[in-house]
Amino acid sequence: MVGADMERGLNPAVERYYDTTLDLYEELWGEHVHHGYWDPGERPDADGADRHAATDRLVRELVAYAAVPAGAHVLDVGCGIGGPALYLAGALGCTVAGITLSALQAARANEKAQAAGLTDKAEFHRKDALDTGYADGTFEVVWALESLMHIPDRAAFFAEALRLLRPGGTLAVATWAVCDGGLTAEQDALVGQILRHQVMPNFSSLAQHERLARDAGFADVASADWSDAVANSWDPGFAQIRRFEHGRSLMRELARDRGVDVLGFFYAGPLMKQGFDTGVMRYGALRAVKPVGAAEAVNPAAAEPPRDLPTRIADLLSEVIGEDRAGPHGIGPQTRLDGDLYLESAELAALGESLRRLYGARIDLSGLIAGLDIDQIIALTVADVAAYVAGLR
Repeated sequence: MVGADMERGLNPAVERYYDTTLDLYEELWGEHVHHGYWDPGERPDADGADRHAATDRLVRELVAYAAVPAGAHVLDVGCGIGGPALYLAGALGCTVAGITLSALQAARANEKAQAAGLTDKAEFHRKDALDTGYADGTFEVVWALESLMHIPDRAAFFAEALRLLRPGGTLAVATWAVCDGGLTAEQDALVGQILRHQVMPNFSSLAQHERLARDAGFADVASADWSDAVANSWDPGFAQIRRFEHGRSLMRELARDRGVDVLGFFYAGPLMKQGFDTGVMRYGALRAVKPVGAAEAVNPAAAEPPRDLPTRIADLLSEVIGEDRAGPHGIGPQTRLDGDLYLESAELAALGESLRRLYGARIDLSGLIAGLDIDQIIALTVADVAAYVAGLR
């Protein structure tokens, strides 16, 4: 599990970045705010696909690679301004729920759905991908096109995707990735710049994504490296990306009006082009299937016997507060959340969310504590929390 502080800080940063750059992306990148897909040797200036046609094609390639069925009920994780979702709803007749951290993106996507006459097939909401509120087995397809890079706890994403899918349902992912193996100091510095300017916590390799999907319980997991097909998306000469007039003065003006986060939009192109040119950055698709008969095994932690719960909850708590706070002897069943650890409200919320994700939506740790008096709160131990969870299970 990634530290709770990172998760709490990253989501608002991602929301702020896309709120402040929404119009810039739409003006320069168009309907689809993602990479384009070109065949070897194809060039837009030689009667090949222009950027807009190439971004359309990437959506079709992912549909084909993951075998997304027509008419499916789809969750689009990180829907942006709705381009791919509206293709799925229109051309494929799917019913799509799009989610994004950016309220402005969701509003713009709903406007586009209305303009396309697809409000009965596609709707968009501001939601966290790891806390959607949807019931188990709601969707036939979970679709994540260039959104997984913003999620720090990727293991949790795959577990949540498995929960949300019906048995036999499909996971379709297209994502930025990093090359396998260790990086040189220069390569690591480049990746660090990309992460900082694009508001991302880290990158995984395609092989790591496959392992995470299998560990979550997915079957028929496969990935394909599309780096060569998409790399030219970041070459403005090749992809014919229109440049803003008065570029540097416009950058300064936007930074004054919207904050310095907006500058990541301008820095992204040269950094990503360098990443692809050097082979450090990769791009790939992943497909996987929720096994039929897996409805009762969505989360292996839910099958833990009650006697193991205190240990599991102690481990979760150690991850939430960090090793320094956990102390040299660690956290055990008799550790008091308030009396020993002085657990802060944000840390309590993070622990509660982890428990809810693992053991079901009925787990409400904050609600439990709200019903206690001050002496009971001080005396509440890890073992008491385990007993509460076991009772609800």
